[in-house]
Amino acid sequence: MPEFGFSEAQEMLRREAERFCQKEVITGAKERDRKEEIPRELVRKMGENGLLGLNVPERYGGQPADWISVSVVVEELGKGDPLIALIPLFPILFSIALKDCSEEVRQEWLPALVKGEKIACFSLTEPDCGSDAGSLKTRAIRKGDYYIFNGEKTSITFGMMADVALVFAKTDPSAPRGRGVSCFLVPLDLPGITRSKFADMGLKAAGRASLIMDDVKVPAKYLVSEEGKGFKMAMEHMDFLRVGVSLAPLALAETALNEAMNYARQRTAFGKPIAKFEGISYKLAEAATLIETGKLLCYHAFWMMDQHMPNTKEVAMCKWWCPWVAAKVVHDCLLIFGHIGYSEEFAMERRLRDVIGFEMADGTADIMKLIIA
Repeated sequence: MPEFGFSEAQEMLRREAERFCQKEVITGAKERDRKEEIPRELVRKMGENGLLGLNVPERYGGQPADWISVSVVVEELGKGDPLIALIPLFPILFSIALKDCSEEVRQEWLPALVKGEKIACFSLTEPDCGSDAGSLKTRAIRKGDYYIFNGEKTSITFGMMADVALVFAKTDPSAPRGRGVSCFLVPLDLPGITRSKFADMGLKAAGRASLIMDDVKVPAKYLVSEEGKGFKMAMEHMDFLRVGVSLAPLALAETALNEAMNYARQRTAFGKPIAKFEGISYKLAEAATLIETGKLLCYHAFWMMDQHMPNTKEVAMCKWWCPWVAAKVVHDCLLIFGHIGYSEEFAMERRLRDVIGFEMADGTADIMKLIIA
């Protein structure tokens, strides 16, 4: 690395994201969890503040940015709510995916995603295949100017609120495993689509859902790239999403750690602050070290993307390590707070529920270790 730190522009972006998080994200986290929804007004405010257009071409309302700048925004928003930190990643994903679509399709969707007027989701997982993505069963059969979709996608983050999805389906049912898969942009208001919400322990505002498609007619113009290239596209585009999904819960764990350190300095037992006891101070020291190592992994993976270097191994390291660290750190911080940390009146129990979900999202630790090995 020629430098080890943020540029002036990245630092300005970091401060802007930090201000937005303090004003708009942290204050409403408890209410979003209770209502199990993300207000669309919050997403629009993210667009107005330029947080949704990073790495999206200017002609669609975006702005040029490197991957380190993207990671800065994810980290700062994640300190308040890791779920909100994921939203800026989806306009980037659609911008990359739609580069082979018509200009008409790009103009239809990208400006709306950048402004926060529309919300997107990624639909790959199915009831019978999660990590084994090559075995998906959803079908998209060409009939004239349309593809007819039948099947079910499941565990879709933002599935209940999204306006559009990237959907992967078999266009050649006779093709072997991993072949004959194509990617489509699917507006979720089309007839024949129904949604079913999960009752989750955490990340309740995510609206995690199943999407059931029954003879859904999708215009052929929404085919992304060419038939049969969907599986390769999914594997190529997962990397930056996985790093974001790793960094977001880690940022929340850092917030939990800072609160636990402050509490440990103030809370007294046996005549002195509990931070003076090695049983507490060692936990805090270990947590700080674990978080720092995780952040370095994530920033290194994003830096490698900026250098156009292959980084699948490093991404997998991020994805198994960082959510595990986040869950461990938040759990330890909750125990330091004791019984009040267990109460719904405070944020710690919600944070623990939330970070656990990231251990499964976009690939489990076991699958990531297989990739590394």
